[in-house]
Amino acid sequence: MDRHEYMTTGEFASAMGVSKDTLFHYDDIGLFCPEKVSENGYRYYSIYQIETFDTIRMLRDLGMPLKEIRDMLEHRSPERVMHVFAEREQQIDREIEKLRAMKQWLSRRREKIADAEKTDFSEVTIQEFPERYYLYGHVADGLEKSIYRKTRELIAEFKRSGMRSDYDVAYIQYDENVQKGKFTEYDNTILLVDERPATGQYEILPGGRYITAYHVGHWMNIGQTYERLLQYKERHHLKTESFYIERYVVDNFIAKEIEDYVTEVAVRILDASDR
Repeated sequence: MDRHEYMTTGEFASAMGVSKDTLFHYDDIGLFCPEKVSENGYRYYSIYQIETFDTIRMLRDLGMPLKEIRDMLEHRSPERVMHVFAEREQQIDREIEKLRAMKQWLSRRREKIADAEKTDFSEVTIQEFPERYYLYGHVADGLEKSIYRKTRELIAEFKRSGMRSDYDVAYIQYDENVQKGKFTEYDNTILLVDERPATGQYEILPGGRYITAYHVGHWMNIGQTYERLLQYKERHHLKTESFYIERYVVDNFIAKEIEDYVTEVAVRILDASDR
């Protein structure tokens, strides 16, 4: 036996960056066996087995069960190997897509937190928003627990659709309620997204200039923020849409206490073409 072509179990394990126990286990289940076993029971691996072991490790890293890997190796042919590799390549593509979506989600969350840190929540301003999209959920009784239940249903629907972009939980408040001072009565919950959903039913929130105010604290006191927004609207003689969008800017994902929550209240300004 040429020692230049063969390695002991310890040498092979060290070269491949695995433990000897892993090689023993693979041998026991018939997945990857030493090319030679001496009379005294010592295992020897050929340098030509390195590529096979690398393939096993790669497939294992991709989550392929050891039994399937063993079956493939026992009945391998160019066609079988090509088929398995094509399947795993598709799996990698899906994982890459998932990781890209996760990165996009993290980046979007960081941007929101950074924007919140730079915002003066005491000011009422006019902001430009792009066209956005939302999933709408009607809540007949307006109860808080019903709103939360419907929100969970919308999130589940959003995830089933395969979309991986970020979303904001928001609510539509109607001008009719605002004019009557019914600031905390709601019959809906929505999921607001920047990207147009590929499937399912969704509504479009027009882009444009929005009067924007921020409410800090419990939503039951949000009427104070509406009063500031309405005063700004009257002072500047602005005509607006008949509904307002309430969107969490700082929620329990960022703040521990409800007194630190921040809700953005925005209403689109109508221009001449809207009237």
